[in-house]
Amino acid sequence: MAVADQPVIAGTALAAGHDGRSEVVLELVYPNGARTQLSVTEEAMTRALDAAGVQRLEDLHGQPWTVLIDPDEMGAL
Repeated sequence: MAVADQPVIAGTALAAGHDGRSEVVLELVYPNGARTQLSVTEEAMTRALDAAGVQRLEDLHGQPWTVLIDPDEMGAL
């Protein structure tokens, strides 16, 4: 799938997780305009920020959703 065909991160917000730890809720937007939300754990978000080379959640806006996937696991998708 080409990057232009993938959903991108359109928004980020902090939220309380069911276990009392913080999570990040991402809004993804698809090329056709459809939107969805995804909750991401703190650990996964830290990896995503590192993989994207950014330090702030806001800097993920416009990044492809695949930045959330561990590069070692990408081949399994």
